[in-house]
Amino acid sequence: MCIYRLVKPGGVLVYSTCSIDPEENEERIAAFLLRHPDFCIDPIGRYVPPDFVTEHGFYFSNPVKHFLDGAFAARLSRAI
Repeated sequence: MCIYRLVKPGGVLVYSTCSIDPEENEERIAAFLLRHPDFCIDPIGRYVPPDFVTEHGFYFSNPVKHFLDGAFAARLSRAI
């Protein structure tokens, strides 16, 4: 996870997986944000239908609910 160094102030980093496992998704984002306080969650609701947005502003497709493969995405922005 060193790619974050290339994100300029005001830039965006998107983390995505083809997983519904919290250890690979929300927990990784939480750990990343603890180590990198200059990043914050940029809620993804402006880009996807509301049914796919979690309470924390992440994208999440549930195979049972959405009839799609499971997936997760977090949009993180770097402070200016």
